[in-house]
Amino acid sequence: MNSESTSHALNLPELSLRTREENLERMSREEFDVAVIGGGITGAGIALDAGARGLKVALIERRDFSSGTSSRSSKLIHGGLRYLERLQFGLVRESLQERATLQRIAPHLARTLAFVVPIYEPPRRSPLGDSKLKLAAGLTLYDLLAGRRGLGKHFWLEGKQASAFASGLDTRGLRGCFVYYDALTDDSRLVVEVIKTASAHGAVIANYAGARELIRVGGRIAAVVVEDSVARRTHEVRARLVINATGVWSDQVARLAGEGATRTLRPSKGVHVVVPAEKVRCTSAVLIPSLGENRFLFVIPWHGRTLIGTSDSDYDGDLDDPVANREEIQQIVSSCADYFPESNLTTADVISSFAGLRPLVGGAGSSTKDLSRKEHITETSSGLISVIGGKLTTYRRIAERVTDIAQAKLGRGDSIRASTDRIILAGGSVPEWAAKDKAEGRASQYGVTAETVEHLMRTYGGNHDAILEITRESELLKRHLVQGAPNIEAEAVYAGRYEMVATADDFLSRRTRIALLDAGHGTSFTARVAELIRL
Repeated sequence: MNSESTSHALNLPELSLRTREENLERMSREEFDVAVIGGGITGAGIALDAGARGLKVALIERRDFSSGTSSRSSKLIHGGLRYLERLQFGLVRESLQERATLQRIAPHLARTLAFVVPIYEPPRRSPLGDSKLKLAAGLTLYDLLAGRRGLGKHFWLEGKQASAFASGLDTRGLRGCFVYYDALTDDSRLVVEVIKTASAHGAVIANYAGARELIRVGGRIAAVVVEDSVARRTHEVRARLVINATGVWSDQVARLAGEGATRTLRPSKGVHVVVPAEKVRCTSAVLIPSLGENRFLFVIPWHGRTLIGTSDSDYDGDLDDPVANREEIQQIVSSCADYFPESNLTTADVISSFAGLRPLVGGAGSSTKDLSRKEHITETSSGLISVIGGKLTTYRRIAERVTDIAQAKLGRGDSIRASTDRIILAGGSVPEWAAKDKAEGRASQYGVTAETVEHLMRTYGGNHDAILEITRESELLKRHLVQGAPNIEAEAVYAGRYEMVATADDFLSRRTRIALLDAGHGTSFTARVAELIRL
């Protein structure tokens, strides 16, 4: 198989394990304006923004990109309807603006989706309260805050008309439902596309490269000692500024600055479960109450399955390995079964579950669900800039604010702005590739099914052609990896060449979501994936 000729034909920048090794060598030799620690959505966004402004940027990630919170969200690009009740109008408006921006710069990663909010007669609970008037007012404000870039006005459906959007929803005592619009994403795919775009704008990037020590010169942090967990080597990365974008690990990194940093984080655990779509049928997202709790759950159609979550509770366990326990899974399943009675859903139907940790800032006493999702930016006396909290939806604006601070600290003033709202993310351009007739034409051209092409378009946007070109190297690369999933072998080859995949799990858990969608979590073909990512 000739990978070099394929890369040249597509004019795609390589981002492979070989690139990773070269990048770490560059980090050892050169001095950078900014070193970013953390390869989740926040760190990726900062690397892109800073690189686009002409700053010399290095980004390191201790594990794989998005391996923490940024791959374990509710998969929503949204304003946050519940924040209106807390009078966080600025956060909601900014989020809605960013929703529109992401739909422009990466439309395949922010797909419009209808959301159903049922209203029941008491004593049956409704997810956002029983007042139709209050909810109508909130949704009207939500539409107004979105402005001209809204996705459509909310509307009301009487009684059983709700089944048009949520078949299987319990109709006993159902007065009707409101329908409003937000967007659905694949969070880990969003991160890797931002990473690739940052690399294209000059950022020098490496995963499996963790910060082990922060070196001070004259009282200021001047370098990061980086441990390469693949080659078992260390590198010293010199930088004029270091930015800590490690989410729930922020306090740990801050302590490397040697200032006895106190704990500022209050991690909140969010649990989701994935179940077969045939068990809980919905073509729209549905909000339902969580039984016995003062919060609601989303029931979301996602990658041909149904995603249900999330919980919101304090967490003081291992930050590296949060897991959904039996009680949390049972709570989510029971709540869904109660509002989708025809599903007969039980924990035996759960394909997979996952838990993520929100890096919230707040004191003891208040509930984690009441803590602000607004980011918190701090700087130590040694010059470490840390950003904590924030929403997936607003990552670009958070990155902009952090880079503004960095640029000022570097003496570059504010004359250079990146305008990342106009930078199309990797694969984000939208010519005619999304049209069904184009999918059928490409299917015929490359000898694959139209369903395969449609899957590649939805997942990789304009870069779907790169994967189709790889299928020309061998007929074997057109094979499906797992029965019941649309992924083909060529995707693993693509991930190895252009998305810095180091392990089969990187591909199965984050570049694709096979580990969440397949009942066997992809373990039966891990060895084959390991072969493919090195072709």
